[in-house]
Amino acid sequence: MDTRHAVLVLVLVLTAVMTIRGIVAAASGDIGTVGRQVVVGALLLVFGIGLYRRWTHLG
Repeated sequence: MDTRHAVLVLVLVLTAVMTIRGIVAAASGDIGTVGRQVVVGALLLVFGIGLYRRWTHLG
């Protein structure tokens, strides 16, 4: 597996962890944490996909 794909896998794993944390926070009624997990997870996913798509241009 080359580095480009490893970065994508890492981003997807981290996004999944953020999603699970958001679900757990929603189940416990902590709306502030849910919002934070959604925003940070979305930013991480967008950044990771952008990095994956532009890997050859950047490196």
